Amino acid sequence: MVSSGDTVGVDYVGTLEDGTVFDSSLEEFAKKTKNYSPDSGRKYEPLSFTVGAGQMIKGFDAGVVGMKLGEKKTLVLAPADAYGEAFTEQEVPVKYFQDVFSETVPRENFKDTVTQTVPMSALGEKGNGLTVGQVIEAGSVQAKVTKIEGDNVTVDIDNAQNPFYGKKMAVGLKATFEGNAITVTKLTDTEVTLKVVNKANPFYGKKIKEGMEGTMPNGSKMKILKITKETITIGVPNTHELAGKTLKFDVEVKSIK
Repeated sequence: MVSSGDTVGVDYVGTLEDGTVFDSSLEEFAKKTKNYSPDSGRKYEPLSFTVGAGQMIKGFDAGVVGMKLGEKKTLVLAPADAYGEAFTEQEVPVKYFQDVFSETVPRENFKDTVTQTVPMSALGEKGNGLTVGQVIEAGSVQAKVTKIEGDNVTVDIDNAQNPFYGKKMAVGLKATFEGNAITVTKLTDTEVTLKVVNKANPFYGKKIKEGMEGTMPNGSKMKILKITKETITIGVPNTHELAGKTLKFDVEVKSIK
């Protein structure tokens, strides 16, 4: 009987709800799939995997537990147990889909130089042989070592991503950040309030409605699923071709080790 940790070999035929074959370990059925090619070099033989090791989709993995050698079984998997729902849901504050909104953030975010103390171990290989005054790089960020005390390293980070870099903070100061026009509207010792003209909003200039689809600044597609007074639930498409689909697998256990 199949248990978690066993290495099993199974033959399978995977179909959609309408009976379309999308994959199989048996060539006679694989020939019915849209991607079948006799020249692919694929060997049609039982699929081998370790049960419970995360090598298979969740429903398939769990579905073979308890089966006996030679047993046949049909597994019907909902999207959540297969390749996921068609959309991954995220809740976003309503203001981020408004054409103009205000945002209050810590003033230290706009310093040209940010000081941080981190464990030496957090620097990985860059932490080997560090000396005060040394400049280290992490991607596009440069940091100068200003103090080493035990396992802790204090660094000054060049905050070049600051949209107001090199400028004196003042009410009315303007800049562009991630495609948006921002203006300082209020300053305190600890906080900066910004007016953001939200041109990165995929629905800029449009009235938001449920069901609308758009493209986010990173190029990925999204869809508005639900709107409340405080939040908007968006769906980001799952790009797997079988996402959102209920799958059926006819399986037969061929070996158990």
